[in-house]
Amino acid sequence: MDDPTASAHRPTAPAAAASFAYRTACALLACLAAGVPAGAQDDGLAARPAFSRAEEPARRPATCADLPGQLAGLPAPSTRIDLSIQDALTLVQTDGALWYLAVCHSPAVRVLCITYARNGMQAGERVVLRGGYNRQDETHIVLDPCLAARP
Repeated sequence: MDDPTASAHRPTAPAAAASFAYRTACALLACLAAGVPAGAQDDGLAARPAFSRAEEPARRPATCADLPGQLAGLPAPSTRIDLSIQDALTLVQTDGALWYLAVCHSPAVRVLCITYARNGMQAGERVVLRGGYNRQDETHIVLDPCLAARP
C-alpha cells in the first residue's frame, strides 16, 4: 500500500524538469569556463585536443609525434568525429579525380587525406589536414572528407 506522505518527498514533474535543466545549464557553464567544447567531457575527446565533433574546430592539431598518445584507448566512434594534424607531407598523389595527401612515416601511424585539390602542395611542405576520422588499422588513418591547408 502506498504511503500518502511519500508523495510529499517525491519531486513533481515540473520540479524534476527544472532540476534537470538546472544541472544541464551548470554542466554547460562549467565546460565553457574550462574551455572544453560542450559534450567533449562525456564523449572521450576531452583529453584529445586534435579531435573534435564533426565540422567543429580542434583545440590544437596533433603532430606525428604526439598522435599516438591521443589515439591510445580511443574507442571506435559511433558518430563522425574529426581529426586535425599538422606536419610535413610525405605523399602527394592523384588518381585523376581525387588527391591523396599523407603525413607521418612508417612505422608510425600514417594519416591519409582524401581531397579534391592539391592546392600546389608538395611533399615535405608543412600542412594542416582536417577531416572525418576513420581508423583503417593500427598504422593507417583516413580522413575523408578532408581539407588541407597551409598553417
